[in-house]
Amino acid sequence: MKIRFALAALALGSAAMLPSALAEESLDGKGVVEAKFDAKAKKVNIVIKGKSDGIYVNKDYPLKCTLKAKDGGKVDKTELKKEDAKYEDVAGKAGKAKTATFSVGADKNVEGECKMVVCSDSACSSPFKVSFTSN
Repeated sequence: MKIRFALAALALGSAAMLPSALAEESLDGKGVVEAKFDAKAKKVNIVIKGKSDGIYVNKDYPLKCTLKAKDGGKVDKTELKKEDAKYEDVAGKAGKAKTATFSVGADKNVEGECKMVVCSDSACSSPFKVSFTSN
């Protein structure tokens, strides 16, 4: 009888904890890319960041962006890698950045996509892609 009671209590406790374990939200797709064309300087600035506070760009993942010029324009570099980025680091959080910024020469607007990983304090996303077009 005591064993049945113990097993029932264990099963009930496990069932109560399961929803909270499954409730953790996925971080996939929680990054954004903003691109702005500066006609005067003839360059495009591309900023990658988390969609909200507490979501960071993972500096350890091989961040990669591909670009192509729009409207017959030219772009100096069509593939950007993590080594090309300037990072705004998060104090006290190794490997995490608030933003990753690329700057590349271009004579017109560009479009492209970036492959990235974002993290919270407790987990990281799977690699995912975000498409963008400069203003």
